[in-house]
Amino acid sequence: MVFTAPNVPGILTVRAVLYRHGRRVGISRSRRLVIRARAQGPSTVPLSTAPPLASGLGTTIAAWGENSHWELGAGYKSAHSVGPVSVRGLSGIKSVAATYFSSYALLNDGTVRSWGGNLWGQLGDGTHGEESPTPVPVSGLTGVTAIAVGGAHAMALLGNGTVATWGGNTYGQMGNGTTLKGVEGMGSDVPVLVPGLTGVVAIAAGGADDVALLSNGTVVAWGENKQGQLGDGTTVEKDVPTPVRGLASVRAIAIGGVSSLGGHMLALLNDGTVRAVGGNPSGQLGNGTTTASSSPVTVTGLGGATAVSAALSHSVALLANGDVVAWGSNDDGELGASSGPEQCGSSPTACSKVPVRVGLANVTGISAGFRFSLALSGGKVFAWGLNELGQLGNGTTANSSLPTPVSDLSGVVAIAAGEKHSLALLQASGPATLIEVAAGAGSLTVSWKSGEEPEPWSVAWRPVTHPPENFGQAVSLPPATRSYTISGLSARPYEVVVKNKTFGQKIVTGTPLG
Repeated sequence: MVFTAPNVPGILTVRAVLYRHGRRVGISRSRRLVIRARAQGPSTVPLSTAPPLASGLGTTIAAWGENSHWELGAGYKSAHSVGPVSVRGLSGIKSVAATYFSSYALLNDGTVRSWGGNLWGQLGDGTHGEESPTPVPVSGLTGVTAIAVGGAHAMALLGNGTVATWGGNTYGQMGNGTTLKGVEGMGSDVPVLVPGLTGVVAIAAGGADDVALLSNGTVVAWGENKQGQLGDGTTVEKDVPTPVRGLASVRAIAIGGVSSLGGHMLALLNDGTVRAVGGNPSGQLGNGTTTASSSPVTVTGLGGATAVSAALSHSVALLANGDVVAWGSNDDGELGASSGPEQCGSSPTACSKVPVRVGLANVTGISAGFRFSLALSGGKVFAWGLNELGQLGNGTTANSSLPTPVSDLSGVVAIAAGEKHSLALLQASGPATLIEVAAGAGSLTVSWKSGEEPEPWSVAWRPVTHPPENFGQAVSLPPATRSYTISGLSARPYEVVVKNKTFGQKIVTGTPLG
């Protein structure tokens, strides 16, 4: 997935892309990378290549949707949030990106912050396996001009036109000649330079694939390539940057997919037309067919495009007049069309094999998530499609086939859709914090904000261990309670869970003072 905002000064590209569904299985540090003969040793940090960026576009980030791995950055973990919450501990933000269980922010000083899931080192802070409830610095990165994230890996474009990658390397996503040949695992938990790649002006990541747009208007790509989405005429994995066939005069790129399932790539040309390549079971290539192509084809009848975005199931384009069109699967309403308009596949599902108009005007930004879509218009965010975990941010978990506004957000300048969560960059303050924890001498005080709830509350706690212990005996509290102090704790990290039928279950972490 990708959000491109050509009408907002200072934003180059923000991408949000997908990864394999389901829970992950750990991998030990002793597992070795498969290194082919041509592989070069990765460049090491620090990666400092450019002066600080221009003044910031946003002051706060709002997030909504799944939060089982702290990806909303709100300071607590929960199943999901159906409305926006504020990401804590960030300011001076240039752009945002979201992926599988992780979130990212590019700051005005050219550094990057990350939070959420970290099984394969995708937070880039030198650790893996340890999730982060709040933003942490990505190690050694300065002079960054754009970020792109996909599945369990991330990319950074540096000011000198080189690219750094980190995180998972199941299908050669690091781009440095190494690969785990389909075995889930880490490539690097800190950024490393992609050897020999220079002159890059834009980047994209999707599933287990990466794309780089060069200054001469051509494109290179690397990664899984299961459905030919790398556009080199094959369906063979590529662990180093490989030229995409038949593309020239490209101005923007997007790629969407799910690791092990494939995906497709979009290329926006200088003349406003769009080329597509890769998987096409629901018409994602937009050429009137459902036939996959390992070489780029032209999206039918599409001109005047200024931005493109891709997810596994569908594609979205922003037009110069502020309209939005979409094509591909519409099984969950992700095209923003009330029905159909076609049927695709051996088990027919709703789709469109050519672009159809979304009922929005004056749009300045787009982002395609896993079976849902986002658009930015007049400082407000509109969403449509799948909503099982609150991805649409409208206070419900009901799908919508037509654009609906995200609740209580204004002054938005950038958006990013992940697999099951979304981010918005605001020029104003974000939503109020719902729950906080304060440390005392041998104690933690947890406080929460909520409406008038008729149900009682419960509070329980446990020390942070790996694997985690069970929570201790819960303390029951009256409905009017809004804080509780836990005493007699040692000076070590604890998790505290607060529950209420309407409030749900939220987990915060804290360390008592010694």
